[in-house]
Amino acid sequence: MNRSHPASGPTPAVSSAAAGSTAATATLPASPFEADAVFLHRDVFRLPAHGASVAAARNRIGERLRQWGVGEPVHDDVALVISELFTNALVHTDSTEITCRLQTTAETVYLAITDQGHGTVGPQVREPDAESGRGLLLVNALAELWGVSNEHGHGRTVWAILSAGLAAGLSDESAPTTGC
Repeated sequence: MNRSHPASGPTPAVSSAAAGSTAATATLPASPFEADAVFLHRDVFRLPAHGASVAAARNRIGERLRQWGVGEPVHDDVALVISELFTNALVHTDSTEITCRLQTTAETVYLAITDQGHGTVGPQVREPDAESGRGLLLVNALAELWGVSNEHGHGRTVWAILSAGLAAGLSDESAPTTGC
């Protein structure tokens, strides 16, 4: 399983290490969503910064994954990661709106949550024995990579990349991209 660590700044360095091996560091664009990857599907939507929006985001993303033929094994992991990232944006910022982004390739699910940047600090991984704040430890355990991008004056994006295969026989035309 890969482990990754968040980084701030316009070009974050993100570490990835398989269990029992040394960490390798790769420099990624501010967000992997800006990379030249060929995405099969994309959905971007905004929700109000309210507790009920966490479930709404989770439900919409689950629905999109089913529509796009993304294999069931990753659905629970994606639901947990999106819940954690959305909840962190809700609890730790004064945002009035939170933007969710879901994109897929044939082998990968990309998730991102962008707040409005009104929080005092960025995401912080807590110790496993802390009483609260262990959500990013879960994200770290489930994601192949994850990181943070601060867009000066435009908010903070926390993103995660999970491995997933699309169902056999799904073509690009069978599920059109939606959103922005």
